Amino acid sequence: MSHNFSSALQDDLVTVVEQNDEMGHFCIRIGKLKTLVTIELGRFMTSDKTKYSVSHAIKTPTQIDPYHTSLPFAATPVGALNRAVTGLTMYYQQAVDAGHEPKEDWLVED
Repeated sequence: MSHNFSSALQDDLVTVVEQNDEMGHFCIRIGKLKTLVTIELGRFMTSDKTKYSVSHAIKTPTQIDPYHTSLPFAATPVGALNRAVTGLTMYYQQAVDAGHEPKEDWLVED
């Protein structure tokens, strides 16, 4: 089955460095940060849902703790990728909007 991941990766804060749709492997940069973030998609063996894992969590000055989703899955592969990307870009943008300058230590290895 073919998936169009473009919509999930079209965020202005996302730079795609590596993309393998067939394997569900995506390597991106967020905003001005140089750190590479890897997103991996996979299927649950017992359902049609798509799970995802992200190599880094985001912890900006506007957050108490690094963001780790409590729902690391979605109904579709595109939905899972979108959820993974949005979980990073949303907090990045909130911090920038609050006047913080992006720093590499905002990304914390998982």
